[in-house]
Amino acid sequence: MFGEVLGVLHVAGPAELATARATAAAQTAAGWRTGVLEPAALPDAALDDVDVVVLWGRRAAAGRDVVAGRRATVVVLGARDVRAVLTSPLRWARELRRTPRTNLLLVPAGLAERYTRWGPPVPLAHRPEGLPEPDAVTVLSAWTARAHAFGARPAG
Repeated sequence: MFGEVLGVLHVAGPAELATARATAAAQTAAGWRTGVLEPAALPDAALDDVDVVVLWGRRAAAGRDVVAGRRATVVVLGARDVRAVLTSPLRWARELRRTPRTNLLLVPAGLAERYTRWGPPVPLAHRPEGLPEPDAVTVLSAWTARAHAFGARPAG
């Protein structure tokens, strides 16, 4: 997949857990070190061998508070998650506070322009469609490698 072997920890709640597991399995098959956790287990997780934490969904995205500045962080949101952030001032404010702890936010292509216009400023890209299909996992892995290359953003 890529020249460097990365350690990637996928954190996902029930709605995204199957996709996260299948994505992790595909990355493992490509030679990366991967793991999958539920959000409640993140605070106790050892991150020594982890290069990037991928947080799936709004619930898991709260894990940025735990990972803050220690590891590169990618947040993968679905359409429902994005709409919830954009239509709730309280969720928007929470998201704004967490943007310094986000290396990359992946949102559905149809909502990316709307998020750019109204969402908190954060490095943004399209969530690959069709996850966990191989082509989509390759794109997600490329974004993960990019987040690692640019490094963890300091807590702040």
